[in-house]
Amino acid sequence: MNKYYKTLLMVLFSTTLYSQTNNLTGSPYSLFGLGVQSNSNIGKNSALGRGGIALGSENVINNYNPASFSTISEKSFLLDIGFLGELNNISNSGKDELRLSANFSNLALAFSLSDHSGIGLSLVPFTDVGYSLIGIESNVEGSQDDFVSNIVGSGGLNDLRLNYGYQLYDNFRVGLRTSYLFGSIKETERILIGTSFLSIDEENYYRGFRFGLGLQYDINQKNSLGFTIDLPASLNGSQDRFVDKSLDFIGTNVEDEQGLDISSFKLPIEIGFGIRSQHIPGLTINLDYKRNLWGFTNQRDDIGRYVDQSIVSFGAQYRARERGLKYWQNIEFRAGFNYDSGYLNVNNQIIDNYSFSSGIGLPINVRGSSMINLSFTTGQRGAVEGILVEEKFNLININLSLKDIWFKRIKFN
Repeated sequence: MNKYYKTLLMVLFSTTLYSQTNNLTGSPYSLFGLGVQSNSNIGKNSALGRGGIALGSENVINNYNPASFSTISEKSFLLDIGFLGELNNISNSGKDELRLSANFSNLALAFSLSDHSGIGLSLVPFTDVGYSLIGIESNVEGSQDDFVSNIVGSGGLNDLRLNYGYQLYDNFRVGLRTSYLFGSIKETERILIGTSFLSIDEENYYRGFRFGLGLQYDINQKNSLGFTIDLPASLNGSQDRFVDKSLDFIGTNVEDEQGLDISSFKLPIEIGFGIRSQHIPGLTINLDYKRNLWGFTNQRDDIGRYVDQSIVSFGAQYRARERGLKYWQNIEFRAGFNYDSGYLNVNNQIIDNYSFSSGIGLPINVRGSSMINLSFTTGQRGAVEGILVEEKFNLININLSLKDIWFKRIKFN
């Protein structure tokens, strides 16, 4: 890697890490647990229903299965930079609210180690937090006075992931991945009673490792199978807590604690299956099913309990030529669907969500090895029932996916 690549990656890594400390979502459901699952994706997966367990990584990094990294062509280098914009429409008992958030979303690189193996490193959000509860009126116990609370949450966890894939046979690949999950979730509460107020700032920090395995098997040239498993993990937690109050415009520090021990957060075992099919020339179809066994973690949120989760994703991509001589022959058209049964049960109501996606891959060069991948996703989470709210979300993912060849010798006649 030359010095220009090194400088570029250092700048992008710092920018991505800093930007992920800011909100990437406005979902009210990010109040629960560690937040909502991130909508950030690498390459073209966003437009394919957020699936791709059986897909390869020939031209675009596929983070859904580490075994795919063995398909990176020899002496190739892949780089992916992502941007995410999200517009949420929150509905509750006839009231609507719009929330907009946008930021850099991911940085990933991968390269071949040999003609049978490849490796990749990525930094993507794991969960996103970005909620606000404004103007909550409550009664002071034992009196006729009321107080107003404003609660704002932000942050989330990041996934620094190392993937390694190896091709054991011509049609069978295996892969290992190691993730270091880290980040913080900050909640700020302001309580106003007349001319007095109470300020509570809490920031929870989580960190821990998680390991996974992936397999891919080519039945023939047109059909492939994929399998992934992510092992259970426990994220260690700590908390910084600051409490201040003001009476008659005189401020006083009530509490100042740092490094407090809090309960670890348990992640479940996750099992995924995928199918890739290409029976029509130029048309590739992928279908994934994942099962996350949250019930075995025996965890509860403040107002709900965790239940087993199922995720189904479907995607289709059309490209006129694998290596077209004309620009339009290398354009990729994509569409997808995703259904998530949810993992949190609140008052016997499970918060599920579904989404539809479409996208396009625009080649940067004539041969189409490097692309600008654009996708639009629209979906819904929750419902206007009981204490729940209905959230309609619209997402725009922009990924710059670059491919280069290392150590290529230039020949002159």
